[in-house]
Amino acid sequence: MANIKIVTDGSADVPPALVEELGIEVVPVLLHVDERVYRSGLDMTNEQFFELFQHSNHHFEASSPGVALFEQLYRRLSLEYDHIFSIHMSSKLSGVHRAAVQARSKLPASMTRVELIDSKSASMGLGSTVIAAARAVRSGASPDEVGQLINSLIQHTHVAFFVDTMEHLEHSGRLTLATSVLGSMQRIKPLMILDEGEIVPYERTRTRAKAIEGLYTFVEDFPHVQDVTILHVTTPEDVEKLIEKLEPIFPRERVQIAQFGPAVATHLGSGAMGVVVFEGIE
Repeated sequence: MANIKIVTDGSADVPPALVEELGIEVVPVLLHVDERVYRSGLDMTNEQFFELFQHSNHHFEASSPGVALFEQLYRRLSLEYDHIFSIHMSSKLSGVHRAAVQARSKLPASMTRVELIDSKSASMGLGSTVIAAARAVRSGASPDEVGQLINSLIQHTHVAFFVDTMEHLEHSGRLTLATSVLGSMQRIKPLMILDEGEIVPYERTRTRAKAIEGLYTFVEDFPHVQDVTILHVTTPEDVEKLIEKLEPIFPRERVQIAQFGPAVATHLGSGAMGVVVFEGIE
């Protein structure tokens, strides 16, 4: 049986308990709070981050781990594993994947095979793929089987979200929309999706209630849904509203709830909310 390791980054928002249980290697994202830099999950917990995040007098940014960190990691893991799947946040949203690519290019050809994968997603859109891949490894799947599973998961996992204000996304440079379009979006709470890893407008909604309704419609439009995860930053009270809407089409007990982690929350703002839909694999 091949010895396989799953690697991801801090933007995947995989719960710490699952990281430990499944042996997932998580490369921390760098969090900039005012003039200080923290490694997500190491120097600062999510709880500590969000306690600060809800106070607007702080300035927040997130940045990618350095190439050297990835290179050191791959060299260390290559001593223990035959195959490494390194799955990361969409390359159109972050420089993490690019840093990993540069690090792999520095490795000798004789080293363990390191396969880099652009998830074209973020948060639990990425995290759900990482978790499923790690479970497949634990079940004894071969490298080919794990690779095929990851590709299928990426194709059948979809993310929609909305933000309270476009300010954070605009500041982060993650939107490639014309200035005129951005201007019109400032006055609404647009629903957006990840399309091939890029943020694109999906539906124009003017109120938070309508945006939550839009998340429900996004789920409803899929002919088959295997898993649903509701995401929020600092508004858990709105999760129940969406669960109630979903209940006629998807069992309440199967809805998973997660919080956008710091790496993503810095780009979305405190009022953001989203949903991850996995269609299943035939």
